[in-house]
Amino acid sequence: MKEYNISKINHKRILGRNVYKNGDESLTLFWGGSALEVNIKAREIWVCISTTYINLEQWLAVEVNGAPLSRFMLNKEKTWYCLARNLNPEKENLISIIKDTQPLNEDSTHSLIIHAVGLDEPGVFCPIKPRAHTMEFIGDSLTAGEGLAGGADEMDWICLWMRASQTYAVRLAKKMNADWYTMGKSGWGLCWSWDDNRNCRMPPHYEKVCSVLPDEFSKSLGAHEEWDFNGGKGSDYVIIALGTNDESGMSFNGGVPTQERQDEIVTEVHNFLKLVRAHNPTAKIIWIWGLLELVLVPALIQKGVEEYKSQSSDKNVYTLELESIDELEKLPEEKGSRGHPGAKTHQAAADKLFDLIRRIK
Repeated sequence: MKEYNISKINHKRILGRNVYKNGDESLTLFWGGSALEVNIKAREIWVCISTTYINLEQWLAVEVNGAPLSRFMLNKEKTWYCLARNLNPEKENLISIIKDTQPLNEDSTHSLIIHAVGLDEPGVFCPIKPRAHTMEFIGDSLTAGEGLAGGADEMDWICLWMRASQTYAVRLAKKMNADWYTMGKSGWGLCWSWDDNRNCRMPPHYEKVCSVLPDEFSKSLGAHEEWDFNGGKGSDYVIIALGTNDESGMSFNGGVPTQERQDEIVTEVHNFLKLVRAHNPTAKIIWIWGLLELVLVPALIQKGVEEYKSQSSDKNVYTLELESIDELEKLPEEKGSRGHPGAKTHQAAADKLFDLIRRIK
């Protein structure tokens, strides 16, 4: 096997927020759904990875030519993993190495570092065909892939049941032939978390690489650096999926969803759209909800969107209600774990978003 530090691989694609520079020998993947892709002509491919965590382990997904191949838990120490063997060495194969686990500040340290890729001696890296679009996704557990592994009876909040590589976001990006950038954090919201914690909201972290991770090691890897938004160009499409946890947070511990709190959501929708637009000047922005049924928040999101559009004259902002798990998941095998949507609902969301994007192009 011949080893290649990341800097020695000329043909590669990095998906997700990162601080990788061409001279760096390793690559840190921060958010769930972030990935390293290489196009190879080789019989086999290996990857050397190390992680840090205490209780909440890291999982990796591997795809070959866009199709899922394997998913496995990673060791803490540097370890070489064989991703595929006995491939046709005359055929180009796109290998996607995807972080399946979201960044978990609930652990005192949480990192995943790719140190090197290995091919058999005659193996070579081939140019990667550029994709047509770039897409960014900002959301909560639905964007992080919680519930996309395991059966409907599994209710423990553990990394085993998180599968960011199979979300509506990744599915849509593939349908769009797009590079993707994801920010998904379970339980977090626009204004507060599911349990009404105002420290757990996504907008304050939007301009950083992955500042939801507060530990010093994550900071040393660049988690708190400014994100460059594709060199300042931004994305072609930005999908915002925040609001589900805001609704539950308003009523946590028997609280009453007061008018003041509802107004706060409207204001924060407006403010966040201004921030997103500042960094994505030409993007179509779509705010979505509905995978889990909501009562109050959809109208508040729509009001905030309309206020923003009216005051800014920005015509490239849209809203979309998606079909819920209650509408789509009738059979036990269709349901996700932890009361979250399964693959059927995520696929339906990707399809409905795709149809909307085709109409607004």
